[in-house]
Amino acid sequence: MRSIPKWVDKIQDTDKQEQCIYDLCFNPDGSQLIVASGNRVLVYDASDGTLIQPLKGHKDTVYAVNYAKNGQKFASGSADKTVIIWSNKLEGLLKYSHSDAIQCLAYNPLTHQLASCALSDFAFWSVEQKAVQKHKVNSRINTCSWTNDGQYLALGLGNGSISIRNKLGEEKGRIDRPESSAIWALSWSTSKEDIDTLCVTDFNKTLAFYTLGGKLVGKERNIGFDALRTTYFPKGEYILVCGTNKATMLFTRDGIRLGMVGDQQDSWVWCTAVH
Repeated sequence: MRSIPKWVDKIQDTDKQEQCIYDLCFNPDGSQLIVASGNRVLVYDASDGTLIQPLKGHKDTVYAVNYAKNGQKFASGSADKTVIIWSNKLEGLLKYSHSDAIQCLAYNPLTHQLASCALSDFAFWSVEQKAVQKHKVNSRINTCSWTNDGQYLALGLGNGSISIRNKLGEEKGRIDRPESSAIWALSWSTSKEDIDTLCVTDFNKTLAFYTLGGKLVGKERNIGFDALRTTYFPKGEYILVCGTNKATMLFTRDGIRLGMVGDQQDSWVWCTAVH
């Protein structure tokens, strides 16, 4: 598989130190790329890599960014324990806090309710709510993903379990992985044919699929590296998986490995996004 770089940017801080990128996402129409870098959120023109604006508001490393499907706002979460809601005009709208560093964010695809996950709890925020509802968990949350109908949120935990929550935060299901290896990446399928299929990876170099009810679909596959992010293509036909192999790999929706996308990097690949 041959891929051609469209543009590249080496991100550095004011002291010329290279910055780790923990997360990135496109806005819904694909015109902008939002990047978490150091304690800033960088907004790029997706077509040519022009830096439109650096957004400052966090006091520590930004670990997560996510854009609402309606294109009206996006969110960033940081080690400073805060979540900032930004408008599509790149204005800060709101800031709220957790008691620990924010690990991941996910906007509900239908209601545009934001799930923000910290080390020891997760919360739901929406424009209609006056208060942020927080729910405690007994293990570190590393990753989260909403089902495509917006009814359930999957939480990938450090103890190797997946907690399935409804929109009220109540646990409606739980999947306990063998070996109890930490889960850093999971995502619900975007295919209309297997919409309730959850792709799960863990730090035992394993990729597996589950139904919403927690049943294993097919067989587990050893992918040869520990995954840090899984991302479905918009129609669900392919999955991108990146991680400690310092590369991004392309898989079929059944978990069959097709090849590497782009070049191998010098360090772990923490995140990937599909235009």
